[in-house]
Amino acid sequence: MTDRALRALRAVCATLVPGARPDLAELVVARLARHSRDADRAEFFRLLRIFESRVVNFLIAGIPRAFTAMSPAQQEGYLRGWATSRLPLRRKAFQALKRLTTAVHYTATDAAGANPAWRAIGYPGPSAPPPNQPARLSPLSIERDTTLECDVVVVGSGAGGAVVAAELAAAGKDVVVLDKGGHYEPADFTHREADGLERLYDAAGLLATRDLGLLVLQGSCLGGGTVVNYTTSFHTPAGVRAEWAREHRLTHFDAPEFTRALDAVAGRLGVNTAHNAPSGRDRLLIRGLERLGWHHGLLPRNVRACPQDDECGFCGYGCRRDAKQSTLVTYLRDAAARGARIVAGAEARRVVIEAGRARGVDAVADGRFALRVRAPAVVVAAGAIHSPALLLRSGVTRPALGRHLALHPATAVFGAMDDEVRPWAGALQAHYSDQFADLDAGYGFKFETAPIHPSLFALAVPWESARQHRERMAQLSHTTVAGLLLRDRDGGRVTVDNDGKPVIEYHVSRYDAAHLRRGLAAAGELLEAAGAREIWAPLARWTSYRPGRAAARDEWLARVDAAGYGVNQLLLVSFHQMATCRMGTDRRSSVVNPENAVWDVPGLWVADASVFPSASGANPMLTIMAIAHRAAACILQRSA
Repeated sequence: MTDRALRALRAVCATLVPGARPDLAELVVARLARHSRDADRAEFFRLLRIFESRVVNFLIAGIPRAFTAMSPAQQEGYLRGWATSRLPLRRKAFQALKRLTTAVHYTATDAAGANPAWRAIGYPGPSAPPPNQPARLSPLSIERDTTLECDVVVVGSGAGGAVVAAELAAAGKDVVVLDKGGHYEPADFTHREADGLERLYDAAGLLATRDLGLLVLQGSCLGGGTVVNYTTSFHTPAGVRAEWAREHRLTHFDAPEFTRALDAVAGRLGVNTAHNAPSGRDRLLIRGLERLGWHHGLLPRNVRACPQDDECGFCGYGCRRDAKQSTLVTYLRDAAARGARIVAGAEARRVVIEAGRARGVDAVADGRFALRVRAPAVVVAAGAIHSPALLLRSGVTRPALGRHLALHPATAVFGAMDDEVRPWAGALQAHYSDQFADLDAGYGFKFETAPIHPSLFALAVPWESARQHRERMAQLSHTTVAGLLLRDRDGGRVTVDNDGKPVIEYHVSRYDAAHLRRGLAAAGELLEAAGAREIWAPLARWTSYRPGRAAARDEWLARVDAAGYGVNQLLLVSFHQMATCRMGTDRRSSVVNPENAVWDVPGLWVADASVFPSASGANPMLTIMAIAHRAAACILQRSA
């Protein structure tokens, strides 16, 4: 990064968040350096050079000056123009700057673990230091170039990989588990956002589609997404099971054997509805739903002895009490107890395929040591983004590989309340509504809530000026949320760049956008019934209304329509990624067969959400685990 580009970034940071810590620009650069693709960094630095071009600025803004030479008012107006531009590339550029700058500003901590910005928004930060308790797992340490041999090597330790590893180890197989993420346990869970994002999330929470139109939040640590998810443990919806059986000829999904698999994994995780004390967010959700006469129910959760107190709202950065029954405290411990070897910080680069058959995995451990695992069976369970990337790097060439990506696009409508809500506190998710889950042929959306910490709130609050953004951030403690989880019908694609890194291509279709629009309207009505005094959506342009007049909500929806649902006009987040190695009975339109085996590559299986035939329409953890449970039986049958 050139000095000129760094000066421009410092000026951008000072415009977006005046009064921020003096090293904010340097922290942003460091975050980029650690967690972005080379192509994305190069594009970011080109953007900063454009900001310093007098010619470009004259052409697009009528200001013949470098950004650093503009007045503060001109700088704000300049950035505001990029935020709401008709040109998608300019909106993308603004979001890259806003997301990085505001997220780092509100999450970076000092030596004492505090952030001065928290006081202004009423955010307390972690309630206590992490517990001083020993780790329960002891991963294998790789300190030099190493070759291991085993019966089965499993890539990934989340909902899919851990279940397969435990089941195969229980059957007497010699199993090695590789995960690119680090090994963290309760003593490491500081509950500071910066630490949690850096350690537990893929790309430190920066992973997104190529156009930045959709943020992809997924776990990347030993235990994967099960360590950071919100404990929601739905069985696969009956309608989805029937659809997969009918439309994809996968009859086992609608058969008793899959029900038994679901029940088996739910039992191991202790799934129950006895830990559903509603948070402030949930109480308001329930109030609105009941006043409208809409459906609501208790969320099944994989927790044991969960206190359901304020600290639980921080559990998206790791559960300190081992109450969340992630694979870190269940299936990985089961696998280790039965002799499985686990290697954390080991990134699988390719599946070794010799004479058309899988023979193992080549990986890099600790970023520097070559690790080869020789095995006659390879199970890929790295998730719907990294599993297809690994297979593509390995030379697998199925036509459907990487296609049909489903992301359950999620957004929300926010409500400002008179009483304090403290939306970061309380049980992660306790109640939901399926009132609109089936708008058309099984496609629609769920209402759920989620803890709102400063980083996510900073992304959601539109930026039209530094003052406006700061004032809205100060309302965090009095803000509630109606979250929308969309079952998307029309998918995207995962490819790889020249370095083999995954690239996510995804655009919300007109069909799915219509359901999103219906969701925003219903969420506004819900929050109005819950008693919100002002209601707004996370658009690039501030768009809100105050209930009271009969036409207020309709007028707001018209302004929402005008603000747009296009790329980087409405904040969209994916917590669930699916279907890029879809299962099927036709090798031309699927990647794996009904037994999870990759077509025409003996010894290679996939067992994670990437094998879903389509979006599940519900939080997918239990479905992934049931598929993996069944896949383990198929592998044992094949290798008997």
